[in-house]
Amino acid sequence: MPAAGPARISRRTSLEPRLPSLFTPHSIAFAWAGSRDAIPLRSPATDRLVGAEPEWIAGRRSAVAAYVRGARPAVRVVFARAPGGRREVACRIGADGAPGIAERTVSLRFGPDGLSAPVTFRLAHRLGTRLGIARPEWRWHATLGGERHEIGTSQHEICLTWRRPLSPAAWAEPDAFTTDGTWTYLPVMQWSCQWAARCRNAKEICDAMLAALPRSGLRYAAPAWTVRDMLLKGGGYCGGWYRMFQAMAGAQGIRLERRAFLVNWEVLPKARARWCALVVGDPGLNRSRPAEAASRFHDADERPISRSPVQSVTRHRYRFWGQPGKVGDGHCVNFLRFRGRWYLYDPSFQSAPVPLTRFALPRSNPARPAAVGRLGTFRRDYLDRAVDFMLGSLPGDGRLYETVHPDPGQPDPLGQRILNGLSVETSIVPHAGATISFYGV
Repeated sequence: MPAAGPARISRRTSLEPRLPSLFTPHSIAFAWAGSRDAIPLRSPATDRLVGAEPEWIAGRRSAVAAYVRGARPAVRVVFARAPGGRREVACRIGADGAPGIAERTVSLRFGPDGLSAPVTFRLAHRLGTRLGIARPEWRWHATLGGERHEIGTSQHEICLTWRRPLSPAAWAEPDAFTTDGTWTYLPVMQWSCQWAARCRNAKEICDAMLAALPRSGLRYAAPAWTVRDMLLKGGGYCGGWYRMFQAMAGAQGIRLERRAFLVNWEVLPKARARWCALVVGDPGLNRSRPAEAASRFHDADERPISRSPVQSVTRHRYRFWGQPGKVGDGHCVNFLRFRGRWYLYDPSFQSAPVPLTRFALPRSNPARPAAVGRLGTFRRDYLDRAVDFMLGSLPGDGRLYETVHPDPGQPDPLGQRILNGLSVETSIVPHAGATISFYGV
């Protein structure tokens, strides 16, 4: 008897998957126009809504969708006819996999392009009830003539928010929210849902997001002041960061207040002035040292300031400048009111919130100064620790240390005409009166 030859291998079953005999899911839309449950997401790269086309397209696209936790939304599915398949099919279609797609009877008619009209399906069960990110895999099937056919799978990423997001009007550029209603930038939604997963209240969510900010890769002191610019440029200054953190909280339906405490450069007799700038030595988020070039400082850390020994040092420090006789630069932070108490969040420099006592949020009024001494424990618990020095033109160690800064209309890119006056340790500046004033905007 001759030896048996090698078994013949079927090319169809061994080298390529068996094509389904009916049809396959071609695309799945979550946030289509008119969807009542989906949260619109916007791409920072294009500034277009992610849901302008179906979030999932077989073999080509798998974009993120977002809903409020516990929702049971509907999706719209387009099917593609398999080669040799029928042009018209009546059957029941559904999908397994938590939370799955509820079965329904449909009649599909495939056009010349091989695609059906969109069919609306509702999820079989509600999405998870906890804040976070779900990654369902749906195993689609069709039942025809009593026979069940597996017709394909689809995988998705769905962000589950704590509450319905707030309008972007609070933090977005004025022309960015006029046509599309409430929406959130896609990375902002992903970060906030991932970092605050399973948090149970507004403060837990904000605390978790602040602590996780380094994971964004964004850094302090990039040339950006809006949320979109920050996402495109990899970071921003504090004027962008307090908008960014407000956007992250807003994605979870949490209202944050933002204020900029601006420097009031008061010109005094005998060539003196206070305060010309805030001086901060912290490098800022995702930086190893301050982005500002090193300059010569003259530090005073004892009272009385006029007789304090002065230490002259060359350091990399940020200077947030005022303008003589005007309200100039400063620093921007966020505030959360939670269970009757205010908490300060500084996304540029700090990883934990600062609880404040007897604090009253200054009105959003740039023309009305708020004396720091009248803001409860704001100075003791935050300002004295976050701002290393107040820069002024003041006497110290027997001489006048004058601050010189060029007119804003006459830029000095090399800093050759800039002189730092006396940098007074913030904690020793007298508390009486309005000796340090900021403006809330």
